[in-house]
Amino acid sequence: MKNAIITLFLSFIPIFMVPQAIEETIDNVFYSETDTVYYKWSNHPKLFSDVLRIGKSISPGTNTQKGLALTAYIGEDSLKIVADNYPFTKYTWVQVKTPKGDAKIKFRFNSVTNNFSDTYVNENKDITTFEIPEVFELANIIWALSPSGQRASDLALDTKYYQKVKDYFSPFLDHPIFKKLNFSGDEYFSKYYSFRENSYMYTFQDDKIVHGDVYYYVMGDDWHSFTNLFSELLPLVQDFSDKSNFQKFYSKNKPYYNNSINKMKDLLPIKNMWNWLEKEFSVREYNTYRVVFSPLIRNSHSTQNYAKIVNFDTKEIYRECLMFVCGSERYDSHVELNKQQKSGLISGIVFTEIDHNYVNPTSSIYRGDIDEIFKEDNIWAKKDRLTYKKPIEVFNEYMTHAVFCLWIQETYTKENAKFIIDEREALNADKREFHKFREFNAELFRLRNLYPNQTITELYPHIIQWCESQI
Repeated sequence: MKNAIITLFLSFIPIFMVPQAIEETIDNVFYSETDTVYYKWSNHPKLFSDVLRIGKSISPGTNTQKGLALTAYIGEDSLKIVADNYPFTKYTWVQVKTPKGDAKIKFRFNSVTNNFSDTYVNENKDITTFEIPEVFELANIIWALSPSGQRASDLALDTKYYQKVKDYFSPFLDHPIFKKLNFSGDEYFSKYYSFRENSYMYTFQDDKIVHGDVYYYVMGDDWHSFTNLFSELLPLVQDFSDKSNFQKFYSKNKPYYNNSINKMKDLLPIKNMWNWLEKEFSVREYNTYRVVFSPLIRNSHSTQNYAKIVNFDTKEIYRECLMFVCGSERYDSHVELNKQQKSGLISGIVFTEIDHNYVNPTSSIYRGDIDEIFKEDNIWAKKDRLTYKKPIEVFNEYMTHAVFCLWIQETYTKENAKFIIDEREALNADKREFHKFREFNAELFRLRNLYPNQTITELYPHIIQWCESQI
């Protein structure tokens, strides 16, 4: 093959009609007198190069975009590959012969989980939103009424709102979607999150549930094709919505939802948390936080984050964090609590989702030491736990909740801080069975007093050293 220009593309795959990753191999074998391959992305002026690895492979790639293409220069040949599988993964294997031997190249268009336009980025910088999205609430209602939800201990099924849900939707409990939602044991949580979180990608257009063009994936194991339980069951979800007239129920309860949103805004000092964490940690900055909740969630909170390169030259990145949490009623309904106590307790749920985005990357720097120190389950946590099975996951839970307690101590009144911290220590040490949480928390406080000018990032080696002394 000399002086040839080869263009590879596939027919356009409609988004979310046939979701699949593509991995293909070019039949032609390319020849090069040198061991260097050059390539150029259509969205960047620079010509890149990589050295071939004889007997092995190299894997140049970038995140996929609409209309993106790659042109590779191998010897005297040119090869053009089009990113026609957006937003899913596409890998193209190329075989190369050189005087030194054979090598392979895997050109990658990596899947993308979001479609943040420049307009979207500019409109959403430096904001916090609170929302009970319509399709998200539909997913929570379906799950709460399902066999899985009825057996769950992490849902709010003892409230006036749930009684309204039960009364309204009880005539439709024989709908076939409920036969698809019957999970238990280890499978329960992965299916729950896959169904609940991925519903956030969808919205109503009139009475039809359609996929939005902002988020392509929220939660799951398939980060190449984005398969998930909610998308899989969407025809049944749509049918349930139609037959039960879900939108009538949602519209009737809109004043209640708006009131819940206003209470969350009032009780959650997100900006304070945000500023404090970015002062204490140097690993990452976020531009936007979105608090997504349902009155039917009690526990089982989660977080997901997204990013987009805004400027290649300045390396500016827009980062957004989604948090899926319970509503304010979990604590706001307790008349014996004062407002700051309610604020602190509900803040613990959101704060410990936010600060995972700061704690986890910092912990990874010390992963070798942490894995060795926390490998003994019976010292640090309940041995037969269903979650946080890796040593670093256990440490991150300790650190995440201890950092929250430190923020509480430095933000709330002394009396209210003690009440909130005592509650958090009881939750972790007694209920969640992180056996040494109280001692860990006390040590982080001691280190803060001992080194008042050091950030939490700088205190990491000290707290890890203390952990080592406990085994």
